[in-house]
Amino acid sequence: MKKSILNKKIIMFLLILTLVFTAVAYGAENNAQPLRTGYIEGYIKEINSETVTIERYEGGTYKIQLPNTANLLIDGHQAQRIDFKPGMEVYAEIRGRSIQYMDSFSTLNPGYIKPGSKMRTGTIKTIDRNQIIIKTSIGNDETYYFSPATIAIKKGENVPLSVLYVGDRVKLHFDDINTDIVSRISIEGDSIKIQNLYKGKLAAVDELENTIFLENVKTLVEGKWEDTKGGLRISYSSDSPIYIEGYVVPSNNLKYYKGKEVYAAIKNFFGQEKIERLVVKGAYETTYSEKIKDINWFSENLELGNNKNIEFNDGTIIVKSDRLVDKYSLNPKSDGFFIANGKGGGLTADVIYIYNEDINNSNIGQNNVYVARLDEIVENTVKLKNPFLVVKHQWEGFEDIKELYYDNDTFIYDLEKDKLITSKEFYTKDYAVDEKSRHAKDNRLRDWHGYIYTDGDHISVIGVQKEMDSLLKQRMTIGIVESASDSNILGKEMIIREAKDWSARHEKWIPKEMSLKVSLNKAIIIKQDKLITYQDLKPGDNVYVIRDDYKGKVVIVK
Repeated sequence: MKKSILNKKIIMFLLILTLVFTAVAYGAENNAQPLRTGYIEGYIKEINSETVTIERYEGGTYKIQLPNTANLLIDGHQAQRIDFKPGMEVYAEIRGRSIQYMDSFSTLNPGYIKPGSKMRTGTIKTIDRNQIIIKTSIGNDETYYFSPATIAIKKGENVPLSVLYVGDRVKLHFDDINTDIVSRISIEGDSIKIQNLYKGKLAAVDELENTIFLENVKTLVEGKWEDTKGGLRISYSSDSPIYIEGYVVPSNNLKYYKGKEVYAAIKNFFGQEKIERLVVKGAYETTYSEKIKDINWFSENLELGNNKNIEFNDGTIIVKSDRLVDKYSLNPKSDGFFIANGKGGGLTADVIYIYNEDINNSNIGQNNVYVARLDEIVENTVKLKNPFLVVKHQWEGFEDIKELYYDNDTFIYDLEKDKLITSKEFYTKDYAVDEKSRHAKDNRLRDWHGYIYTDGDHISVIGVQKEMDSLLKQRMTIGIVESASDSNILGKEMIIREAKDWSARHEKWIPKEMSLKVSLNKAIIIKQDKLITYQDLKPGDNVYVIRDDYKGKVVIVK
């Protein structure tokens, strides 16, 4: 009898032990998916001082380390671990085996998801005024709409919808499960940007650590390959696409391409470089800096301004506004840098880098830049005489009066005194006068002139000065901020790398051979429809600059 009881206890112990090992094995396998993709989205099941357990939207529960160093946000604001409750929807980014970033949004009852609410995440494929098409995490294309009540948030701040780019990763929130009108859109920060384009020889593949080693590494800088690193070890995701001449290469076959040259589009993932797209080089490399003349979507063929024809495909690395975009984001008349491979007359594009193109990121924006004489200023209204408007990167003049509107939210900057003025000062002081009046003649007063940045007919920012500049000497320049500084000798100045000037003659952006210095002493600097200072410029910012040689006039941070 005792032996029978003992046997039962042993069997029970072995059964419990089996269940424990099964649970441990299941947990390890279950965690593999988010560790491979680098992110997870879903609902909090449990959270404690060390870990968080998340149920993915698609199913499956994952227990992941949540260190004290993780960046935690709720509604775009910094939060504490205690603020996150079971039931809240979260998006988390993972590095190694730990969460480095996690965000959520509050509800009326924390931890309770209101029936009928919904959320979608994805990458923007198309922006058409109030319509947006996103590619979801599972590969579906879905169409949604904005309304005047739609709120946009980036880095915890309210921003205009015009800051959206094709290629941005976004999270859409809705007030009702049956609506396709977005109530709130959260825009991912700069981690979405392509930081570098590398070319190198594939020397080794470590499938266990998901890393590759490249030799003879070159970086694409201002349309040229520059030697930057002898060798480079870099991580990749087994889910990231790998292509050769348009054909998908399974990640477990990558090792068979050792010795081949590859192109790698790189993102900065919490301080660590990571491959976002990898293309194995085909035959011989040819490069062009040209305008797209025409696109044949049926044959997937580009005709360039030099009459060269280049095929493109799903594997082509296409970078636009520093974001990785799909082939349908290509447009005729766009300027770009093209890296093609092939023999004889057949060329296939491995890399297409589209230069920043306009003041507006998309047709959702209605921003304009004017320069004109301030003919009349009254409360809330300005009349411009013979205004000039930036049209296709050139000043175009008009022989009439243009009426614009301003309010208390307008930034009005006196460039002569180097200070902000109030809207009341703007219309009560002598920035616009009746030049024929005795008061104007006795005091030698003349109308001032302004550089004006608008949203439609509403003035967002205006910089005013006494004299009109010669517009013939001015040019439009795009590039990336390398640095911004203030010195006792030169004053405020920025250095732009990868600078390009617009050529009206060639109707395209012409790359400069070296970095460009621009004075900011008499310039208005604009970001997200607001006036900022040179100190707000960050290395890596894309800028659109109107300048008179060294003297900057208008700087728009893109």
